[in-house]
Amino acid sequence: MKNIFSLLFAVIFALGAAAQLDRSIRPEAGPAPKLDFGKYKMYEMKNGLKVIVVENHKLPRVSMSLIIDRDPILEGDKAGYVSIAGEMLRQGTTNRTKDTLDEQVDFIGANLNTGSTSVSASGLSKYTDNLMEMLADVAMNPAFTEEEFEKLKKQTLSGIESNKDDADAIGANVFNAMVYGKDHPYGEIMTEATVNNITLEDCKAYYKKYWIPNNAIIAIVGDVKPGAIKKMVKNYFSAWEMGEVVHNEFSMPAPADGRQISFVPRESSVQSVLNIGNTIELQPGSPDEVKMRLTNQILGGGSMGRLFQNIREDKAYTYGAYSDYDSDKLVGEFSASASVRNEVTDSAVVEFFNEFEAIRNTPVSADELAGAKASIIGAFGRSLESPSTIARFALNIERYNLPEDYYKTYLTKLEALTAEDVMATAKKYINVENTHIVVVGSAAEVATPLKSLGTLKYYDNEANEIDEPTMPVPEGLTADSVINMYVTALGGAANLDKVKDINMKMDAEISGAPMTLSAVIVRKKPNKYKMEMTAAGMGVLMSQVYDGKKGFVDGMQGHQDLEGEELEEMERQSRFNPERNYKAQGYTLNLTSLVMLNGEKAYVMEVTDPKGAKHKEYYSAVSGLKLKSERTEDTPQGPMTSAQTFGDYREVNGVKYPYAMGIETGPQKVKMTVKELKVNTGVKDSDFK
Repeated sequence: MKNIFSLLFAVIFALGAAAQLDRSIRPEAGPAPKLDFGKYKMYEMKNGLKVIVVENHKLPRVSMSLIIDRDPILEGDKAGYVSIAGEMLRQGTTNRTKDTLDEQVDFIGANLNTGSTSVSASGLSKYTDNLMEMLADVAMNPAFTEEEFEKLKKQTLSGIESNKDDADAIGANVFNAMVYGKDHPYGEIMTEATVNNITLEDCKAYYKKYWIPNNAIIAIVGDVKPGAIKKMVKNYFSAWEMGEVVHNEFSMPAPADGRQISFVPRESSVQSVLNIGNTIELQPGSPDEVKMRLTNQILGGGSMGRLFQNIREDKAYTYGAYSDYDSDKLVGEFSASASVRNEVTDSAVVEFFNEFEAIRNTPVSADELAGAKASIIGAFGRSLESPSTIARFALNIERYNLPEDYYKTYLTKLEALTAEDVMATAKKYINVENTHIVVVGSAAEVATPLKSLGTLKYYDNEANEIDEPTMPVPEGLTADSVINMYVTALGGAANLDKVKDINMKMDAEISGAPMTLSAVIVRKKPNKYKMEMTAAGMGVLMSQVYDGKKGFVDGMQGHQDLEGEELEEMERQSRFNPERNYKAQGYTLNLTSLVMLNGEKAYVMEVTDPKGAKHKEYYSAVSGLKLKSERTEDTPQGPMTSAQTFGDYREVNGVKYPYAMGIETGPQKVKMTVKELKVNTGVKDSDFK
């Protein structure tokens, strides 16, 4: 029987379930599409601004993008100022306040976005002149007001704070720092300290130095005429003054010294985030780029890739395993990634390298080669349906000095590749000897087995090396002592005994869900329980009831009376403060370790029920309160670990209750917030019928 959090996931899946594809069947290769690249015009203004115009009259729409083609920038102790400067462009001009700009964009049903190297706009083609005038105003006349700067700075700091608990964001930051080095533009990390160092003058200086027309390209795509566009560009951009093009040079990052494992401890993790890879020298448009695309497609380009088929479909270690690569004028990278269960982290790393070795040393099969080519050809052909693809091709040809026929001959070059080409490309770009392996996860559970796979060092979220996070359990401390601390922290046995019933209202936010759910939970001693879940505009989605002897669930799939193990699980969930009676009910407790959990010391206790099922509980070494509980269960997709977290304890009638709860089950996350909690309201037995 699923607990309340698992049931929330079940409801969401039921609301948005979609048919599943059989990934074991590789699609048959189809014929290469007949390529129609359309036509585009290109010219250069007197101030150096390059203009690309792509006609497409299928729809009455237009899109335009202005790109600043600058070299990478090392931001140092002010990392983040470049991105803030890019966002500042959208916060108003010397001719329009932000509110005015927003109103004018909304009035014509358009979109306008900015970045550190771009301004883009799109809308109906009848507003082409309006769009270009606004785009030019934003690009040439940013206001850079102190008020908007402070707002963006606060938003940036808020984002950094949020990412502190995001294992994927942590993994990406540390991986880049390890692969490129923190003193490289691609490896530096934006932190609270660097953002606090940023001033408005830094943003202004960046704009003045790099936003010049003779280092920019504007592409206009859609229901337009080149002649009319040329007049508009001249009208709105002629006043943009040329400047000196700045070139920044950086040395090639040194490769890893052997297999370097960089471990970021995050004891609250029920799974490890893995990022594996190395730098590569692969220029955009290089003859090897099409080879690398084919190689990567076979290895980890999707659900038919070897990594996915091995690590998910065969081993059931993860929901997905993939690889990717970046070609870059400065330095690129090859990378592979997955999020895997704690207990199989080292095994997953081994399987990644098994697949790397296999594609480097054994020719791929004819079926794999044909299937990967077909997939790339299909994606390439579909991309040609968008006029923006033609503009992107033209931009790339200009920016990277590619041959004029580079894209026209792309599929011909792809079709000519052989299994030997794939093997040679893998050997050249997938480095199995000098590789960075970044792991974000529970050090107590994961780190030790990894030590046999490479040189392991520990790092914090900002890629600063730290000491190994191991701490001995204090001598003489027992599992019974920790339970007693917990009972005392809650308010003591006497106060807990006074609680006869609880009535609680909660909201649930589920990652990726289109709505917020609400739940009402009613409990009465010794073990009566009722939960009702609702969604705005949809009424009751599910109710779950246990009257002390019988239980049932009513939901979107009808009524179900609970029996056997499901009924037993419901009875266990319905108990008040079950930790107090672990020993009396035949549970075995084992205090295993002391770890850091979200910056707080926590005791880890292994709990074994009378039937031998185990789960772990984490108790604060400071407050004594329970912080987390996690268990692993068998599912049709293989073993799955889920964790419940508890926080924001508040006192009600002398007893503390967690007002913030959450769960992680695979990639899914749910956040529960108590809105109202009452005790001893006189709940009746009839409420559980």
